[in-house]
Amino acid sequence: MKLLRNTLLETFVTVVECGGFSDAQYALGITQSAISVRIRDLETSLGYRVCERGRGGFRLTERGAIAYQKARDMLRSARDFDAELLELRNTLAGDLRVGMVDAIDSLPDLDLVKALQRFLSRPNEVRIKMVVASPTDLTQQLIMGELDAAFAPFRHQVPELAYVPLCAEEHCLYCAPGHPLFEQQDKEASLETIFQYQLCQRSYDMLVSPDLGTPEPKAVVANMEAMAMLIETGHFLGPLPKHFADSRVAEGKLKEVRNKQLRWNSTFYLATRRGQIPRYAVELFVQDILHVCRDAGNPPV
Repeated sequence: MKLLRNTLLETFVTVVECGGFSDAQYALGITQSAISVRIRDLETSLGYRVCERGRGGFRLTERGAIAYQKARDMLRSARDFDAELLELRNTLAGDLRVGMVDAIDSLPDLDLVKALQRFLSRPNEVRIKMVVASPTDLTQQLIMGELDAAFAPFRHQVPELAYVPLCAEEHCLYCAPGHPLFEQQDKEASLETIFQYQLCQRSYDMLVSPDLGTPEPKAVVANMEAMAMLIETGHFLGPLPKHFADSRVAEGKLKEVRNKQLRWNSTFYLATRRGQIPRYAVELFVQDILHVCRDAGNPPV
């Protein structure tokens, strides 16, 4: 049901988010010619060009960039408005916007698949949007209302958001075949020995351990998969969540560099925005997450 929606604005926002007409045609289910007509009609209504398109590619004009931000916010509010009216007839509807950091599908005490199964088992008209980003980006999107809930080890917490601790994630330092420490016997390596070698770290977490100062990293990555790849070259040491690294360790691709100071836990939180009455769908999803955590024997505190 679309009560407060505008087809021209929806087309414009989709084109921008798809990066042009070519990919937008598949998202919208219409031809590029039809998209072009809608954008032209929108520009006629507004009285200015919102984008440049042609051989030089697609790009927003200065006014178009402002129009995109306002249109995106308006359409998001309209979808929430539709959902709130539908919820009066006890129908789950609207958007469920969920954010998370990467590589959490193997985190044993946070089974998002089970929580989603529980949520989706109810009759619903919900459209789910899932975003993978850094804790910093997730925080910003929650504050701006672009996400309803997010899961991450939010080390830097802000007053605008409410945080519920869900589970702990164990981290270790790893090396790979070809690295001098890989052939070392399973005994602890001293910090002095470890810090002789190149480190790679995540861009949003520039310390190997929260309580340990380290040398400047020689490589910076944005996600766990890239971290594992660099470690597997044999040129770098790097920290990974144990649940993520376990399968690679079993295959002989990685090996833990043993040092008690380089094994630590980070807390995963469920974050939502304070001071906002959640829509029924969001409220139920949060309840499903907490239920799954309790079932895992790891009750939130």
